[in-house]
Amino acid sequence: MPQFSKPRARHSSKELGRRLARRAGLSLLAVTIFVVSAAGFAWHNIQSRITYFNVDSILSEDDRPGTKPPDSYDGRAVNLLVLGTDSRSGDNNVDGSEGSDEVSVARSDTALVMHISADRKRVDAVSIPRDTLVDIPECTTLDGGKTEASEDAPFNSAFAKGAGDSDDKKAIASGAACTWKTVETMTSFRIDDFIVVDFSGLSKVVDSLGGVHVQVDEAIDDPDYTGFKLDEGCQKLDGQAALQYARVRHGVGDGSDISRISRQQKLMSAMASKALSSNVLTQSGFLTSTLETLTTSERIGQIGNLSGLAYSVQGVGIDKINFITMPNEAAADENRVIPTEGAKKVWKALEQDKPVSADAAAPATTDAPA
Repeated sequence: MPQFSKPRARHSSKELGRRLARRAGLSLLAVTIFVVSAAGFAWHNIQSRITYFNVDSILSEDDRPGTKPPDSYDGRAVNLLVLGTDSRSGDNNVDGSEGSDEVSVARSDTALVMHISADRKRVDAVSIPRDTLVDIPECTTLDGGKTEASEDAPFNSAFAKGAGDSDDKKAIASGAACTWKTVETMTSFRIDDFIVVDFSGLSKVVDSLGGVHVQVDEAIDDPDYTGFKLDEGCQKLDGQAALQYARVRHGVGDGSDISRISRQQKLMSAMASKALSSNVLTQSGFLTSTLETLTTSERIGQIGNLSGLAYSVQGVGIDKINFITMPNEAAADENRVIPTEGAKKVWKALEQDKPVSADAAAPATTDAPA
């Protein structure tokens, strides 16, 4: 792939690359793949809840890193691209912004690479800030359209390019496929499958769980945008409040995507903890709410593959599950960030199926200019 020059970094952020607490749980992986192992739900009924697409035709094999793996996940490391979309049309409208051209179409709000080790003893989840400047390759959509390549573009614009001006499932799959290609270009290692969850689905899952408790480190007061307020301390959130907590950027912290990532990971941790510590996994309402939120690539969207992968990782210990924000630093444009050398070490570790070292995941130490 052609190499492009990146803007020089101006300074680092204290929150960049922070490793979260080990009790983070399985996050979206737990909520999406563990649930299908629950008993008492008809196989066909489970399968019919998931919308999946074959995107092989729009992912050029010649341009992809590594060799094509076998169809089975057995005996090898697995890399999943997990995405959250932030369209605010229909049930996803949580802040009165429905109807705006900018927010009524499918857009990527959250992205992480979930690496499951070949021995099924370790899981690493690396969040990619949506404001990271990356090189986006040319993409093909499921409708046969083409998007132009671009350099030094915000990471989440890859999804926007692929999805275009729609928010239907086909557009979401096209957006995910373009993001998939972008991640492979950025990391130089192969992604196996994608999972996409939308805002409405997140709300349904939280309500099916009976709400979740989240430790709020800083009071939130956002009267001008979402109208969301939340006191500091341990708070119980229902689905609507969880949605707002996941996407709020104003009235808390520095308003950046980086600071929001930690809140999103904390929410996903709470969801996973609640799901795995109760009998909710056997309840059909929870399964229905969870699976209906998903748009996936074909292989992981098939229940046989999904449940097999779930079974293989169910013994992973909490102390072997790591959440990392991709190491990065502020670009010359202070509203954007770029990966640091530490990010290369993180991706290399995942490519080689090795644990991510503490120094690779640590924040950059460059002092901000006076």
